[in-house]
Amino acid sequence: MAGSVAPRAAGRRRDLHDLPAAVRAWLDDALGSPVVSATTRLGGFSSGVAARVVGADGRRAFVKAVGDDVNPDTPNLFRHETTVLSVLPETPYRAALRASYDDGSWVALLLDDVEGGHPDLDDDRDMAAVREVLVRQAAELTPDPVALPGPDLAASATRWHRRVARALEEDPSHFPAWFVSERDALLVRLAALPERLPPESWIHLDVRDDNLLVRPDGSAVVVDWGMSRSGPSWVDQVLLAAHRVDRADFDDLVVDLEVHGASAARGAALQDDVTDLVLALGASLAALRDRPVPGLPEIDEFRRREQARLLEGARRRLGA
Repeated sequence: MAGSVAPRAAGRRRDLHDLPAAVRAWLDDALGSPVVSATTRLGGFSSGVAARVVGADGRRAFVKAVGDDVNPDTPNLFRHETTVLSVLPETPYRAALRASYDDGSWVALLLDDVEGGHPDLDDDRDMAAVREVLVRQAAELTPDPVALPGPDLAASATRWHRRVARALEEDPSHFPAWFVSERDALLVRLAALPERLPPESWIHLDVRDDNLLVRPDGSAVVVDWGMSRSGPSWVDQVLLAAHRVDRADFDDLVVDLEVHGASAARGAALQDDVTDLVLALGASLAALRDRPVPGLPEIDEFRRREQARLLEGARRRLGA
């Protein structure tokens, strides 16, 4: 979810030679020649393989692979990403899927390699480049051309509300004092949020610096579609802006969102929707604190950092 400050080094990123022999054989075949070099890409949470690879014939690609021994849920995110990228049309701002592998335990994707690195979202040029791509993508993906079965953002928001309500009963110390004192009013806002999140677009929903790349020419690319689903056309723009949610310029970044479909009729009320989405994301992360996830050693630190930023941004916008 909403941007971390800098790409994180993977906690226990595996090397290419850690892949099972069957996955390595698939990779050589899919690439078109045997892999002769691999450079691990840092960032993200998965402890699986993520590497730029070069074949004996000079061909380049990017491979990501994970087994259910690393984390039981991550392979399903990779399967979802495979399905999504198989449906989405190729564009310069998405890394195209070349091939995929799934043996029931290990899942791997071979994608076009993107020359460049992760953006610095404190740099206005990088922020503008990514925002331009997200605006173009919102127009491209509205109405939703993917329409896969599964929970949309409204369903997720319903789950977040229930999670937060339960956590407030069990251990309110996970939340800041202002949130606890205003809990009744805030839970009402969270309960009403799902009805304001129409499934009008296909959204990425995991817009962070380590899910973005910027080429040497300054153009941006969106990668890692495992969390994507149907939702409002403006959400990814807000998640990008949320990198600065605890600063005054967040308001400037979300004042002129590119919206489509049902969201276009919301008018000034759209700013309340933005505030409540930020509130819901921060509160949901707070409710998940101190819950280690197998194979993802850095996830709790991320949740602590992000929930503090998001809830502070929501507090400021609410005037609490």
